[in-house]
Amino acid sequence: MTDTDRLREMIDELRRMREQCEPKSNQNPRYLRYSNAVSALRWLIDDLTTERDAP
Repeated sequence: MTDTDRLREMIDELRRMREQCEPKSNQNPRYLRYSNAVSALRWLIDDLTTERDAP
């Protein structure tokens, strides 16, 4: 399993946890933090992919 695969699994788990939050709104601090964490992991995946594909 690659680092990218592990990060994707983390994203899936964070999304499942975020879905348990009420209300499902960025007005809910915990929901917003989960969303920010998912975004940060997606940026990491993009960075790793760019580094891997660089000549």
